Amino acid sequence: MRPVMPQPVRVGSTYYLRIHVPSDVAEKARGMRVSVPVGDSYKEIKLKSHAKVSLQTKQWAEARRRFSAALEALDGLWDVLRNELTQLTHKQAVALAGEARNTFIDLLDEEPGSASLWEDVAEADLAARQGRLNALAIPNDTTLAIDLERRFGGLANAVLRRRGLVVDAGSRARLVTQLSQAMQDVPSVNRRKALGDYTEDGKAKAFPSFESSKPEPPDGGGCGWTFKGVIADEVEARAAGREAKPMPKATRAKFERLAKEFSKHRQSDRADNVTAKEVDSWKRSMLSSGELSNNTIRQRLQNLSALLEWVRKQSLGELYTTGNPVAVVPIPEAAAASSEDRTLRMSEARAILRAAREEAKPTLRWVPWMCAFSGARINEVAPLEPDDFFRYEGAWYYNISTMGGRSLKNVHSIRTVPVHPQLEAEGLIQFVQQVKAEGGRKLFLARSQNTVATWVREEVGLTRKELAPSHGWRHLFEDMAMRSGMSDSAKTYITGRSLGKSAERYGKSEVMLPGLARELTKIPSYLPDE
Repeated sequence: MRPVMPQPVRVGSTYYLRIHVPSDVAEKARGMRVSVPVGDSYKEIKLKSHAKVSLQTKQWAEARRRFSAALEALDGLWDVLRNELTQLTHKQAVALAGEARNTFIDLLDEEPGSASLWEDVAEADLAARQGRLNALAIPNDTTLAIDLERRFGGLANAVLRRRGLVVDAGSRARLVTQLSQAMQDVPSVNRRKALGDYTEDGKAKAFPSFESSKPEPPDGGGCGWTFKGVIADEVEARAAGREAKPMPKATRAKFERLAKEFSKHRQSDRADNVTAKEVDSWKRSMLSSGELSNNTIRQRLQNLSALLEWVRKQSLGELYTTGNPVAVVPIPEAAAASSEDRTLRMSEARAILRAAREEAKPTLRWVPWMCAFSGARINEVAPLEPDDFFRYEGAWYYNISTMGGRSLKNVHSIRTVPVHPQLEAEGLIQFVQQVKAEGGRKLFLARSQNTVATWVREEVGLTRKELAPSHGWRHLFEDMAMRSGMSDSAKTYITGRSLGKSAERYGKSEVMLPGLARELTKIPSYLPDE
């Protein structure tokens, strides 16, 4: 039996995340207060046997996006809890509280707000420190702890998140207490500024600097800027917002593998102190091993450059102020294969299609045929579901879109493609309807590109080095379109390309579909005698 994947649950009309805390970390997690991303903000929850938080949406698609981001954050927490929790010393708690206090004052230096606002803040802070936020409660140790948590708990979460720390319950309570003390003069300082008094604040220097109690790595690390953290923050940032485009899991995995390999070479996971010499050394190591092509090495360097750009953005320009270290490293050259060499030859195309007819696996049976009659990329066809297919004025079509968290190259890749009559004759629509009738959602394997490419090389036997087993259909389809007299606008739309013309942004309603289908039928059968 397949494991049931967690999904948002609906309570009333609103969706929630509600998952079991893994049994191996349940004791450590019990009672912890943590912040999880929900939309474009963070929500605090208290962990029990379950983790539960409102996703604050009634829309299923949005709930799934928010659920994915929140679950990923919790999965990261479980990983941390499987190791030893950080215990803060008194000095560390004071240092962290001082950081929060000083940051709070610095951020409001230009626009401190109104004096009356800070009088209200001072009163609320004092009430929390005295355990009397609830006017009906009798102040005691219990009400004091509750009120300090209500007033300063969110700030404690932000402080810990900024440092990448997960602490035990005692350390967190210690930090909340120190924050309540450190923040005492924030209202008075900002009130003075609001009234025009910018007298130098001398208390900022009273707090010690935070020093981690964990052993420093050999290269003197410990600043918190790790590749793992940078990637996690980028994933979180891309998932935030109402119309966010989350990073695909495959993309995240690609960058994590890259970071692991580069970190292994330079013996450090720090992301804030990479040098051009280290990048060049890694490049030379890959070249000398002879295991990778120059194009692959070039791509890895480009991905590393992108990763370091994330560091620059996340640090708001404070890191790599002189530029990206990868930019000055000479990129290895490689003899480029011409488009003609990469394109499938007609004999190769026919061999693939004939072999596909004999396959029982849906990915191998149908993906090559669909690419042959659309010029689509394999990773555009692979995520298709039965519901993507529909009938309009007697013809069949399918939608290539970003629905359900799918990833496409650009906005022009979103399109509706007619089903060529040859595909109908082969039985594609019957296959789709059968999958739908059986309750299936996916038609093909998620990682179809590697599957098909390996099959073409090893099973079909097309070993020509320059050939692109997957992308070759894209080139051949365009040649077939030109040969058959298909209009340029139809060819451009069906293949999901852009010519940079403003007209490409208009229209594209269902009204055009019959004309598009007529244009596609101009492509003749690849196997005319069969």
